[in-house]
Amino acid sequence: MDSTETQHRPLPGAVALATVTGRHPGPTLAVLGGVHGDEDEGVLAVLRLLREVRSIPLTGTIRAVAPANAAAWAAQSRTSPLDNGNLARSFPGSADDGPTSAAAAAITEHVITGSTALIDLHSAGVRYRMPLMSGYSEQTEAHDESRRLAMAFGAPVIWRHPRPALGRSLSVAADQGIPAIYAECSGGGSIRAGDLDAYVTGVMNVMAELGMVPPEYRRPAAEPRWVHGDGDLDYGAAAAQPGLFVSSVRAGDVVDQGSEIGRLYSFDGDLLQRVDAPGTGMVMFLRRQARTAEMDVLFVLAQLDDSMAAS
Repeated sequence: MDSTETQHRPLPGAVALATVTGRHPGPTLAVLGGVHGDEDEGVLAVLRLLREVRSIPLTGTIRAVAPANAAAWAAQSRTSPLDNGNLARSFPGSADDGPTSAAAAAITEHVITGSTALIDLHSAGVRYRMPLMSGYSEQTEAHDESRRLAMAFGAPVIWRHPRPALGRSLSVAADQGIPAIYAECSGGGSIRAGDLDAYVTGVMNVMAELGMVPPEYRRPAAEPRWVHGDGDLDYGAAAAQPGLFVSSVRAGDVVDQGSEIGRLYSFDGDLLQRVDAPGTGMVMFLRRQARTAEMDVLFVLAQLDDSMAAS
């Protein structure tokens, strides 16, 4: 065994922190999985990672929390059944403001603060589809380093955001000058072997980039496709009325302005509206669940950013 035994420590807010420390001091990598309770890919990827690093030469420390939102994960829900809180909107949190906020505060204090870098593993959850991707935010003190880590992760798509959205783990990292990236994949309540392997490999690639594992543990990756935009699901194209949404494209497709994204039917089978792309871009979020309430997000586009490939 090349690293010390994994240490498990309960934190406030029902957060369980696992720490693996290498034989030699070095960077500290914070890794989160299951911030949303209906996203299992990141949870399993973190658990697999913790097993694998025990038998490899590790320099530095891994701080891992998975599932990050234990109550939501147990309920297979995006939000916590304890207070309907969305952990991904609750950072940096407060110990005195309900269970979800307390969990965010514990993760902020004991996991993110003092780390060298942060990786937050998400997925599209049960209601959406997404392409396999990594993302980072600009207009932060550590944006150059975040970009380098996003490239090292090795996903086929990299989403460049102008700024970190409030309430996220990445916004906490940005406030502290910590490089941070996140990852997304297909979701749907199932785990694809390719997505799971890409997550474990992606974290190992970042560790190699940080000098936490030898270079031979890094896997080569194809040149990514770059996109940019806010990427906030809270502000995606929403259904004007309830109905059944039928998608016409796939997550990751590049569409032109005016292209059909899908159609919304009434519960009686009548066509309510054709849903078209407002511009050219890549489909990043696409509603998977057919039953749709008024104002449910149907899709989110990101603008193509192929100029980044040469930078």
